[in-house]
Amino acid sequence: MNNNKILIILILGLMLSGNVYSNKIYNGTFIDAHSQAGPLITDAQVSKQINNNDVDLTLLSIRGKYITANQRYKSIQNLTGIKTKYLIPTKLGGFTREIRPAEQVIGVINFLKEQAIKYNIDYVGFGEIIVQHAPHNHSRLKYEGINNDLYSERISRAIQIALKDNKPIILHVELNDYEKDSKKILNQLVELSEKYPNNDFLLMHMAQIEFSEAEFIINTTNNIHFLTSHADNDTQEKMKNNKGKSQQGWINLFDKNDNFQKRWLDLMNENPKRFVLALDNVWDGHWLRGYGNKIYMWRKALAALDKNSSMLIACGNANVYFKLGIKCLENRAK
Repeated sequence: MNNNKILIILILGLMLSGNVYSNKIYNGTFIDAHSQAGPLITDAQVSKQINNNDVDLTLLSIRGKYITANQRYKSIQNLTGIKTKYLIPTKLGGFTREIRPAEQVIGVINFLKEQAIKYNIDYVGFGEIIVQHAPHNHSRLKYEGINNDLYSERISRAIQIALKDNKPIILHVELNDYEKDSKKILNQLVELSEKYPNNDFLLMHMAQIEFSEAEFIINTTNNIHFLTSHADNDTQEKMKNNKGKSQQGWINLFDKNDNFQKRWLDLMNENPKRFVLALDNVWDGHWLRGYGNKIYMWRKALAALDKNSSMLIACGNANVYFKLGIKCLENRAK
């Protein structure tokens, strides 16, 4: 290895380890507004990744057995301190399996909420409510899929739990994988927005929304926002590799160089309060391989936005919608 390559590696190492970046990299407060600790990774592994990577705060939900979900979060929170806050899971206990009665799965959400209160677990909201989810057929997950709408009993009742708590409602809809129902879901989202104008609704994974549909939601509503998870080149590559095995409808905010596509960049700058940064790590691969690269990609992309837009998307919006009460810094080095 020549001296120039060694110097470049040393500089990059210093930049990343000390949270000091060039002016082409966003160095402000960075909130991941939705990630999950899945069943195939330990609490210690998740905690190590959160502590050792450059995300200031992770809003964390839990996958796996519902009976141990709160305890798992408490274990992670004990190891990560102020770097995590809790999103009570909504999809455990068979919520995403039509065979499970609505009464039973709604009971699981209420149980987790009651236990969190009982054991003084400070939660800031609820994890994603699965409305639609394409089938999965690979080694990690065998799943027949689900295609509800916003008026389905289990969905409407889960929404009501979050509304009564005055928490933002995170909805997982897949407009491309269930394209035949996309107009119905979009119309129901508008109706939900009009019915609850003082509550915020966040759409996981950009809802797989096409650009024109995003414009429609932004122009028609004031309180429906987009979580940016799984809308990047890395997800596009995984989608190709998993063709026929999982979702095929993910959208991409980025060009081939990991810069925002101009139309999305312009839309974000024009409507910065409508986008919320999220990574949605779940599996061991998300947490243990590529996590640091994904963070760096997002910090680089955010720097291309107007300063106010990058601050809102990376920190300010989540801070307001989830009532986090933290200070969003434009530059943590100052």
